[in-house]
Amino acid sequence: MKFDGDLNMDKWATRFHEHYTRDSRLEKEFLLTRALVIAARRWTSYVDTLIKQRTGISRAQWQTLSALLHCDGPVTVGDLSRNMHVKWPTAIRVLKELEALDLISSEPDPADARARLIAITKEGEHIMEEVREVLDPTRAKILSALSDEELVAGTHMLGVLMREIGAAMEGGNADE
Repeated sequence: MKFDGDLNMDKWATRFHEHYTRDSRLEKEFLLTRALVIAARRWTSYVDTLIKQRTGISRAQWQTLSALLHCDGPVTVGDLSRNMHVKWPTAIRVLKELEALDLISSEPDPADARARLIAITKEGEHIMEEVREVLDPTRAKILSALSDEELVAGTHMLGVLMREIGAAMEGGNADE
């Protein structure tokens, strides 16, 4: 399905304004969150395909490698899963896959016999160079339509949303 970037609900959602009054705050909130979801899905699908073709690894794998690459040394599984905002069992599954590919190493934590310290290997760093060779020019191409100020404002807006979502989740029982 081709998508031209037009998010106008009037073109296809003929009953949309039965639920959201035109120009209301609720309409604006709905349209923003819908646009965020669609943009995230499309970006993820696009780069996942490009990276998988180049490296053969999945999004979960390269995002985990990226998190490890940016850490100052080995980290525990718990710290890694918290920093990546993924559940511990999910992190364990991906780490097992990466270890089988020799893209990470796993050692017992001398400070806690129950924990393991995870680090990216040289081969993992090489894969991440390939990922960057895909992501950096792809980001540059896609985001070239935005000014530096718009990039900063967008990053700020998403940070506010993440903070508010986090606060709402802490107040409720929603799983992360």
